[in-house]
Amino acid sequence: MEALAQVVTYEGPGGLVIHIEQPALAHLYRNAQHKCWSREAGGQLFASIKHNRWVVTKATGPRTTDFRSRFGFRPDRKAERAEILALFQEGLHYVGDWHTHPQNVPSPSHTDIRNITETVQASEHSLSGFLLAIVGRLPAPDGLWLSFHDVRGGYAKCPLRCNLSSEN
Repeated sequence: MEALAQVVTYEGPGGLVIHIEQPALAHLYRNAQHKCWSREAGGQLFASIKHNRWVVTKATGPRTTDFRSRFGFRPDRKAERAEILALFQEGLHYVGDWHTHPQNVPSPSHTDIRNITETVQASEHSLSGFLLAIVGRLPAPDGLWLSFHDVRGGYAKCPLRCNLSSEN
């Protein structure tokens, strides 16, 4: 089994730099769908933001109140709103959503794109967009899809800039 990255860094639009730190990565990969009976999991991503640099330090979910199946995940939106308010008091900004797919190298479905687009457009925030992370069965970076979704409905996959694994 490959070592889990300590930090992965991606490039977003307009010079945005996105670091996903090890505690957040570890949370995502604890929920990866490695077994044939594993259900999808998901949650939210929270970051400290300084200028054009987002440092994702926390990933939340799944919750017992979420709907989860082998090929579907629907979060408890009321619980998510409470997380956003509580973590904002700790200086963390909601920057997007994550969920798992039962694929080695995941890619978003049309439903995934529609859901994050609706979220970024319906939310009250000062960011230019939100992230969508999809966790596959392979470790990051191959098994982690990351895209940036803007308020106009466009999106772009974020290219990997740097991957620091525990073996480096």
